Amino acid sequence: MKSLSALMLLACLVPGIAASKTLSFDVYLDDKKIGKHEVTISGGDNEKYVKVQANMHVSLLFITLFSYEHEAQERWQQGCISQLDTTTLDDGENLTVTGRKIDKGFEVISSDETQLLTDCVRTFAYWDRQLLNSDYLLNTQNGKYEPAELVKQGEDSLRFNGASYGQQHYRLNVGEDIVINLWYDAENNWLALETEVAGGRKLRYLRQENG
Repeated sequence: MKSLSALMLLACLVPGIAASKTLSFDVYLDDKKIGKHEVTISGGDNEKYVKVQANMHVSLLFITLFSYEHEAQERWQQGCISQLDTTTLDDGENLTVTGRKIDKGFEVISSDETQLLTDCVRTFAYWDRQLLNSDYLLNTQNGKYEPAELVKQGEDSLRFNGASYGQQHYRLNVGEDIVINLWYDAENNWLALETEVAGGRKLRYLRQENG
């Protein structure tokens, strides 16, 4: 189940910023609900603060097979990330990532390394499709800077349990072997995510009607 954790990739809200919007998702592994994922966004076009909280648990006969908790904070300026703080409890393993904009670029400190990125750095910000149009995206769980390509698939919906999600379908290719399918409505609001994980199982994020 470790491959689930590579997909928990988002960020956090700073108090005192004007109106905010919260996107709430139910998370499913195949047909079983395993947790929730929430993204809270505040600020304006030039500066945004984003909060993400994710909690997932997979169990069998009251025995926990996998558990995951992720919380992150991102500050965005002019479409680039300028500050990042994340904590993750991945099946008992504690991970942290911090990032700061400095004079020479964007410094990322993770549990494994420190690196300096000189481009306009962006994360896996599914909540804003335009921010995914980058050659590389920063994984906020482990600090890896990963090659990425966003490809439009056409106008179709994700259908699940009798409901339809989204009208615009995109595929995000990450590295050599990860494919993340994303669905948005006509106004580019993120409504769903689907990807294949270990054993050919499907991981899905589905936007709640009131979220």
